Amino acid sequence: MEERFNFNVILNSFVFIIPINIVVLVFLAVYRFFFFVYFADFSAISSMKLYVLKAFWMGFRFDLSVVAYINAPVTLLFLICLLLKSYPFFKKIISFIKYYYFAIFTLMFLAIFVDLAFYAYFKDHYNLMIFGFFEDDTFALIKTILSDYRFYFLVIVFAVLAIFIFELSKWTYKELKYNERIFNTLYWSKTKKFITVLIILCLNFIFARGSFSMFPLGLFYSQISPNQFINKLCVNPIHPLADTIYLKIKNAKNAINLQNVFKYSDKDRIMQDLTVLSKYKDVSDYNSAINKVTAENKSLETNKPNVVLIVMEGFGEMPVLNNSKEFDVMGELKNHFDKDIVFYNFLAAGFITIHAIESITLGIPQRPYVNQITQTQDAFCQFASSMVLPYKKAGYHSMALYGGSMTWRDLEGFFKVQGFDDIIGEGSIHADAKDRHSWGINDDKLFELVEKHLFDEDVTEPKFIYAITTQTHPPYKVSDDYKPLPLTVPASVGKMMSSKDLNNKNLFKVYQFANRQLAKFITDVKKSKFAENTIIAVTGDHNLRELSNYVPEETFVRYAVPFYIYIPQQIKKDLNIQKVNTKVFGSQMDIMPTLYNLSLSSAKYTSFGNNLFDTEDNIALNVDGVVLKDNIAIKYNLVDDSIQSFTFDNKSKKLSLVDKTEDHELLKKYYKAVMSAADNFVKSSTL
Repeated sequence: MEERFNFNVILNSFVFIIPINIVVLVFLAVYRFFFFVYFADFSAISSMKLYVLKAFWMGFRFDLSVVAYINAPVTLLFLICLLLKSYPFFKKIISFIKYYYFAIFTLMFLAIFVDLAFYAYFKDHYNLMIFGFFEDDTFALIKTILSDYRFYFLVIVFAVLAIFIFELSKWTYKELKYNERIFNTLYWSKTKKFITVLIILCLNFIFARGSFSMFPLGLFYSQISPNQFINKLCVNPIHPLADTIYLKIKNAKNAINLQNVFKYSDKDRIMQDLTVLSKYKDVSDYNSAINKVTAENKSLETNKPNVVLIVMEGFGEMPVLNNSKEFDVMGELKNHFDKDIVFYNFLAAGFITIHAIESITLGIPQRPYVNQITQTQDAFCQFASSMVLPYKKAGYHSMALYGGSMTWRDLEGFFKVQGFDDIIGEGSIHADAKDRHSWGINDDKLFELVEKHLFDEDVTEPKFIYAITTQTHPPYKVSDDYKPLPLTVPASVGKMMSSKDLNNKNLFKVYQFANRQLAKFITDVKKSKFAENTIIAVTGDHNLRELSNYVPEETFVRYAVPFYIYIPQQIKKDLNIQKVNTKVFGSQMDIMPTLYNLSLSSAKYTSFGNNLFDTEDNIALNVDGVVLKDNIAIKYNLVDDSIQSFTFDNKSKKLSLVDKTEDHELLKKYYKAVMSAADNFVKSSTL
């Protein structure tokens, strides 16, 4: 058998592995076409046909890069066989290759199918949020997935694909085993053979690298158009998956430092870029900028008000802005919104619940690239910016109430370390099966509990209650006997939804139900003897994810959540609150500074946010790089350090693409500076 093994066998082996790789590339092209047809907003990209063609070409380069990386070990093994000149070893190698191709290509398509589902939910390819499957309430997530009929269709398609890949791998193995002669190299010179091997190695390297420029093919190459969807169409999901795993590993080692990522040489440079906000212009260092004190007020010292902060699951702003008699998503809540104070130029910290919880609880922006604090060792540190500390120092009784399980993201441990007196989750709340849903207890039962503790006169101290609801979460479930108000979805909302989501009759029914339960709670408080001594604040954790077919002009409303505040008349009088500028921009890190200044006298606190009642040029921002100030906005791209530049229309809440100005660049600098400062703060607090 030894004489059968020569250069001819190896060269022809390279030829025989070409078909399986071509078929895989065709499958990847079919996937990209399906991705395009399923997710594209054709009205938005109708004038961008050349960009779409460019995206498919760029997508082929991404696919070829992935396939080349997969073939690199095969190329190496064939060359080792050539050096050893051992036919028995070659037979073992081709047997390994059969299983290698089946396993690796099957896993690749599994990752692609998972990314497809991830994109359907988050409108983005793999990022660190994918690890939320294990860090979230995994059982509830599985139930949500199983409730979607598309899951079973994807399972069937994947099973058929896996079988086909297995048969293709077997065919490749047989061709390698019975290596027939396609190229006859018997009379080739050693030089020609060497050049052939060199060409094979160079082709594998070039295809894997994907680029002849300074940098190999990476996600920053996908920024080929003004349209975000077209840019995402380019990408093979394996690339963002690899980046996400890399970031996860670095996060686990606490290795990412945003000051270095954003190329700040020192903290003084960070402070210079923070001075975009007028409040920081006369502050010498950002430690001084985040350590603040509320004004002295004798009335607040003698009559300390209760403070109730409610974070509503999925309470996005878009449905609220489109509320009408035909689309009555607010119900009785509209009366309270009309009478009290509501900030509509307000951004959620991110697009998942834990982003909001951490940003509000700790008074910091949700930082890009890094894990959520509750999933790191930092969760075991009490931060100086903990929301509850100023209230504890003022003699308040504090309570955290969560409609889901407190084991989710280990919230119980996190809230305990931050200093809450009482921590109550779903497990310690009595509720019948009909009063529960996949993620916890229904909102009406949670509000009953909030009301019970607020009205509890056995607790003589003033109360700070932090309540987080869970009901407006898929799979949407509401009691069969609930009688909804009219819910005819307007075109402005419907166009942002897929046909499947638009046909989900329970989605806005649950959204409406939750809002009406919130309204009932506010009404009960206003009618009680606690009305003149209780401040109520409400916001959403994030927008409804089903409102996902957005164009760049709708970037703000994609992330926007309202921030509502009820302030008793006597407190307004004591604080001399008359006309409030509700057009000011804000983010969830601004919530607690605003509440501190409404409820506490001469109280020291630490926060990266600002009091919305005492700022005219505040900046709204979130983890995904959306930044707004006055009438301008940017969407910062963390991959290539670029920005999209906009003007902002306060009436429509729409953005308009414009040429970049110096003011847009200043917003970019501020974003990078505040994220770097927050990262330094977190790291210094956990040393």
